[in-house]
Amino acid sequence: MSYPRHSAVFRAPESTGMKAGREAATTSNPAAVVDGFMLLAGIYAAVSPWVIHFYRTNPNLTANNLIMGLGVALLAIETPLAPQRMHRFAWTMVPLGIWLILSPTVVTASHGVSPGIVWSNTCAGGAVCLLGRIAANLAADASR
Repeated sequence: MSYPRHSAVFRAPESTGMKAGREAATTSNPAAVVDGFMLLAGIYAAVSPWVIHFYRTNPNLTANNLIMGLGVALLAIETPLAPQRMHRFAWTMVPLGIWLILSPTVVTASHGVSPGIVWSNTCAGGAVCLLGRIAANLAADASR
């Protein structure tokens, strides 16, 4: 049984030109800056329990920040490596940032966290939200 091949569509000049334009837009200087700051925000979120010194008093929040920070950093590293695929996932940074903001009150059992922990997670989560929104806008502009 033979199936028809549609390879002529993929060799059309429009599709390769659009692909090159999309890759050029998602690997531009603004996209590289956003990805770099997103990587820094993810690394900070991951190491913040040791920077703010709450790794002994709030082990659940320590695990949460480590996992979320590494997740954000991993997405920030993967985005420049495969820009066409990964910039479609840039919108996922927004819920990750919102969770970083809310996690000190949700994850801790006693709901008694210090203001330093709240400020640290709020700043890191806000940065992740903002950078995720900017990356999603860059990806949307590149797909047009």
